[in-house]
Amino acid sequence: MVLNSKKKKPKRTTLEFRLIIAGLTSVFIPFFVAGTIIFFQLSNSLLELTKEKAIHMAHDVSASINEMLMQEIKLVLSIAADPDIIDASKTGDYQIAQVELENVYERIGQKHFTIFLTDKDGIARADASFKEQIKLDLSDRDYFVQAKEGKAGVSDPIMPKGTATPGTPIIVIYAAIQDKGKFCGMVAIPIEIDFIINFLEQHHIGRTSYSYLINDEGRVLVHPVREFIFKLAPLVQPGTDEIKRLLLEKKDGFATYTFKGTTKVAGLSRMKLTGWTCVFSQDRKEIMAPVHQIIFSIFISGIIFVTITALIFILSSIEIATPIEKMLSIQKQITRHSTEIFFQIGLDKKIIFANPAFEKITGLKVENIIGTEPCLDNPNNLPPAVIWDTLESGNSWSGRVMLKTNRPDIVTLDVMVVPIRDGHGAIQGYLQLGRNITAELMYEKRLLQGQKLEAIGTLAGGIAHDFNNILSVIFGYAELSLNGKKCDAETERYIRQITAASERARDLINQILTFSRNTDIELRPLLPKSVLKEVVKLLRASIPAHIDIQSKMDCDSLIMAEPTQLHQIVMNLFMNAAHSIGEKTGTITLKLEDFLVDKEFARTHPDITEGKHVRIRISDTGGGIEPEILEKIFEPFFTTKPQDQGTGLGLSVVHGIVKRLNGIVSVYSELEKGTVFNIVIPCTEADGSMRDHQKSSLRQGSETIVVIDDEQSIAATLQTILANIGYKVTAYTNSLEALKAIENNPNEIDIIISDYSMPQMSGLEIAEKLNAAGIKIPILLMSGFIRKDIEDVAKRIGIAELIAKPINSYQITDAIGRIMEG
Repeated sequence: MVLNSKKKKPKRTTLEFRLIIAGLTSVFIPFFVAGTIIFFQLSNSLLELTKEKAIHMAHDVSASINEMLMQEIKLVLSIAADPDIIDASKTGDYQIAQVELENVYERIGQKHFTIFLTDKDGIARADASFKEQIKLDLSDRDYFVQAKEGKAGVSDPIMPKGTATPGTPIIVIYAAIQDKGKFCGMVAIPIEIDFIINFLEQHHIGRTSYSYLINDEGRVLVHPVREFIFKLAPLVQPGTDEIKRLLLEKKDGFATYTFKGTTKVAGLSRMKLTGWTCVFSQDRKEIMAPVHQIIFSIFISGIIFVTITALIFILSSIEIATPIEKMLSIQKQITRHSTEIFFQIGLDKKIIFANPAFEKITGLKVENIIGTEPCLDNPNNLPPAVIWDTLESGNSWSGRVMLKTNRPDIVTLDVMVVPIRDGHGAIQGYLQLGRNITAELMYEKRLLQGQKLEAIGTLAGGIAHDFNNILSVIFGYAELSLNGKKCDAETERYIRQITAASERARDLINQILTFSRNTDIELRPLLPKSVLKEVVKLLRASIPAHIDIQSKMDCDSLIMAEPTQLHQIVMNLFMNAAHSIGEKTGTITLKLEDFLVDKEFARTHPDITEGKHVRIRISDTGGGIEPEILEKIFEPFFTTKPQDQGTGLGLSVVHGIVKRLNGIVSVYSELEKGTVFNIVIPCTEADGSMRDHQKSSLRQGSETIVVIDDEQSIAATLQTILANIGYKVTAYTNSLEALKAIENNPNEIDIIISDYSMPQMSGLEIAEKLNAAGIKIPILLMSGFIRKDIEDVAKRIGIAELIAKPINSYQITDAIGRIMEG
C-alpha cells in the first residue's frame, strides 16, 4: 500500500502542476499579446502625432523669431537710409549721427543695449549708449565683412568685444551705409540673446520639452540652458545621424537622438533669414509615458488575475474572474483623466468609444455621440468622403476639425486619425486623437487684429497731409468769401455751413490720426458741451432710425481734454448701446451735468479726488450685460459680438482715455432693462487759449511775409488773406525759387510761412539752408500731418511755430503775433 501511494502522489502533483501551468498560460498569453498590440499601435500613433507636433512647434518658433529679427533688420535699414547718417559717413562729421542714434535709441531702447555705426574701415564712430567704445575696431567681425559687401542681416551669437558692453552673448543686426552704391560704413544694433531665450522658454509642451537654435555645423547658438551656448555641439553626441542629414540637406524634418543617456525626439525647422535651425526637443520617455502607463496597468492587472487563477486551480474554491472587464476598467481610468479627445471608430465609421475629455471640451454628452459618425468639418472644406478614402487606403490623416457644441462658440480641434491594424495588417478600425486649439486660434486672431490696426494707422498718416491740404483750401476761400464786402446774409449763412462741415472733416481726420500718433495728445481746456452736441449730430446719421437719441446738457464747465478723445468715448459707447438694442425699438440717452465729488465718494472711488467734476451719463434700453461678464468688459479684445463684427477694443479704449483724463468710468446693467455708463472727469478753469474767433478781430500787421507752398490754391488763399489785413506778402510754389529769393534779400523779410512736405526741398530743409547761411528769419512751419520726428527736428533747428493744417485766418495771425512778440 505504501508503494501504491507513492505511485499515485506524483500523478496528482503533475496533474495539479499541469493545470496550474495551463491556467497561467491561458491567462498570461492573451494579456501579453493584447499588451504588445496596444503598445505598438499606441506607440506608432503617438509617435506620428508627436512628429507632427514637433515639426509644427519648431516651425512656429522659428517663424516667430524670424519675424522678430526681420523687424529689427527693417529698423537698421531705415537708420542706414537716413540722409543724416549717410552724410555723416561721407563727411566724417559724426556729431549729427550721434544725436540721431541717441534719439532712435530713446524711442526703441527696450531690449537693445545700444546702437552704433562704424566708418568704412570698421572703426566705431558713434554709439547711442557707450560713448567710451567709440573708436573700437570691429573690422575683424564677420558681420562687418558682410556689411562691407552691401548686405544687411543678423550675425550668429557672439561675445561682445567692448569693455563697457554686457558679458553675455549677443546677436548683431547690421546694414551697410551706402551712397550711390559706394560703401560708407555700417549701422548695427547689438541685442542680448536673452530676449530669444525668454521667447524659447515660453514655448514648450509638457515637462521636458524645450527649443534651441543651432547652426549648420550643429553648434548651439541659443539654448535655455546658458551653459550649453558655444560649448555644446549636439552632433558629437551618439545617435545624431538623422539631425546631421537634415542639417546637411538644409531641410526641415523630424529626428531622434540620444543626449546624456536620454532618448529625445525633435522637430527641425530652418530659418531662411539667418540660416539657423530651430530644434524643438522632448524626451521620448515623457511622450511614451501614457503608453507605458497603459501597459503597466495591463501588466499589473495580469499578474493579479494570474495569481487569482492559480489560487482557483489550487484550492478549487474560487471562481474564475473575467480579465477583460478588469482591463477595460483600468483603461477607462486612464482615458478619463486625459485632456485630449480620444475616439475609437469602427469599420462602419461609427464611434465606438469616446473618453470624458470630449464632454469637458464640447459640453455634449458622450452617450449621445456613440454610434454616430465623427465630425470631420474642416476650415479647408475638404469633403469627409475624401478623408475616409485616405484612411481606408491605410494612410493617416491630420488637420483641424470644427465641432459644434451646446455653447455659443465653435470648438476647433487639431486632430490625427490613424488606421488600427490587426496582426495581418488589415484595418480593423480607426483611432482619433484631438487637441483643443480654440484658445490658440483666438490669440492668432488677436495678433491679426493688431496688425489691421497698425495698417489703419499707416493709412491714416498717408492720407492726412493731402486731405488737410484740401481742407486748407476750403477754409481759405470760405474766409475770403466771408470777408468780402459783397456777401449777402444768405450767402454768408451758406459759407458758414461749408466752414462748419470742413471743421467736422478736420475733426474726423484727427480721430483717424489717433491710430497713427506715437506722441502723447496735448490736453487743453475744452468745453465738453459743444463737442458732445457735435458728436450727437454725427451719430444720428449712423445710428438706425428705429433707435431714438435723446440728450440733455446742463453743464458749461471746462475740462482738460482733446476733442477727439470725447468723440471716441461717446462714439464707442453709442455703438455698443445700438448693438445691445439690436433690431428692437429703443432709446439711447446722453446727459452732461456738473458733479461734485465729496469725501465719501472719493473714499469709495480711490482713482478720483474731491472737487468739481463733470459727469457724462450714457444709458440705453437694450438687453443689458450678464453679471458674470460685467467685470470683463474693459479687457482688451473681450467681446460678445459675433466673429468679424467686433474687435473687443472699444471699451478698453474708453477706459484708457478716461484714465488719461484723470477720471473714472463705471457701469450698471440689468438684463432686459438696459445699461448705464457714467464717466466722471475733473473740471478746470478757463485760460487765455479759450477764445471765440467769430467774435474776435484778426490781428492787423504790416510785416513782410514770404509764403511757400507747392499747392497753388493754398499759397494764393494765404497771400490774399494776409494781404487783406495789411501784410506785404509774396507767395511761391517752388521751394528752390523761394530759397533763392530769400537769400538775395534776407533783410527785407520779417517772417517765412512754409509747408513741410514739398517736392525738391521740404520746409525743414529750407530752414536748415538758411541757418547754414546765417540768415535768422523766424519760420512758421505748416504740415497736414505732424509726426514726432517732425516735431523733434523742428525744435532742434529752431522753427518758431509749428501748426497743423488746415488752419484758419485767426490761427495764422495769432501765430504771427506770437512770433513778432517773441
